[in-house]
Amino acid sequence: MKKSVVFAQLSGQGIKDSQLAHLIASYADQNLCREHKGKVYALISIMLFQAFIAFLVGLGADSDIGSNSKWLFGTLNAIIPLLFAFGFYKHYAGAYNAYLVFYILQLPKTLKGVVTNSVATYVFLAIYIAVLIYVWYVRKKLFPDFSFITAKKIKGQYVFS
Repeated sequence: MKKSVVFAQLSGQGIKDSQLAHLIASYADQNLCREHKGKVYALISIMLFQAFIAFLVGLGADSDIGSNSKWLFGTLNAIIPLLFAFGFYKHYAGAYNAYLVFYILQLPKTLKGVVTNSVATYVFLAIYIAVLIYVWYVRKKLFPDFSFITAKKIKGQYVFS
């Protein structure tokens, strides 16, 4: 059944149209998931690599709390990328949206590091932006009915593919 038909049938039956449109747009079409599974697996690999790097950064953190706290910091640093990897694996639209919002909000903080003018900073920034764009791209392929983080609306009407 087409998403637009489902929306038309359920519209005005006790749930706001915006919430209904969001729920329908969040549904992962299994055909799209199969078609783009390589992209999703690449994204999961990137998240696992980020988790590994975050863990190593946490291990390297100097701490006055105690000798075992570096393991705690390493684990806590790795949790966020691992949660995103899990959400991407399960095809949760919320994971893609949360990643985009979270990392876009972190971008100004990341840009402050650019003032050091080191090559490593520019490489990190390029990778950061490339991953952000790639997540957006994969989300667009799996959930074509989203604009930014809301359901697509054209001329006041929700539209579905």
